[in-house]
Amino acid sequence: MLTNGIGDSLNALHLTLTDQTLIMKNKEATKRKLIDAIGVIINAKGFEDIRISRVARIAEVDRKLVYRYFGNLNNLIEAYILENDYWMIFAQELKKLAEELTESNYEATVSRLLEDLFRFFIQEPKMQNLILIELSNLNPLMRSIHNLREDVGQQFFEKTDPYFHRSEVNFRAVAALLVGGIYYIILHTRKNGYVFADLDLKSEEGTKEILKAVSQIISWAFKDAQAHRNSAKLY
Repeated sequence: MLTNGIGDSLNALHLTLTDQTLIMKNKEATKRKLIDAIGVIINAKGFEDIRISRVARIAEVDRKLVYRYFGNLNNLIEAYILENDYWMIFAQELKKLAEELTESNYEATVSRLLEDLFRFFIQEPKMQNLILIELSNLNPLMRSIHNLREDVGQQFFEKTDPYFHRSEVNFRAVAALLVGGIYYIILHTRKNGYVFADLDLKSEEGTKEILKAVSQIISWAFKDAQAHRNSAKLY
């Protein structure tokens, strides 16, 4: 009897754990459907057409699950953005990269960062759409995402600012033009085959030329700042 009792208890425990596993799998599957539904709406209609009823219909789930798993619609949208924005996806890695910045690797690190941004952005229509939405809509959520991106950049600027102190190079302005330029040439050409200034941005050769130009600009900025620093030491 004791043996049977223990066996029954173990069987009950096994069933309970199995049920809990299924519940967790169903929960994650539902969350995935809801997040993907946000992407479907954004890519088809834009940000302003997002409604809980429409999200639930596309995801084929009860609208109550939006509140259960995300709290509200904004949190659901934010979950989608965090999965598809370069600066958000790699926020922790970028933070670590910023912490490891030294004068000896400033130039190489910044060049690599912008190269990764270019390669990610040109391959990710979802992030392209997010940037377009940010440019065309006054939305508090997109503004907060913009501010989070700024916070990531600030971590790098706090490290590089001293290098450019008392030089004639405003590296923040240089970085702004480079990031803005990457966004612009990709968004401007995505409907006509990604050709800009007779460069095929989707080809390896075109990508190589763009990234070489980015590296050259960054190199110029650091070399010019170093020249000013060397000159200052002479006086």
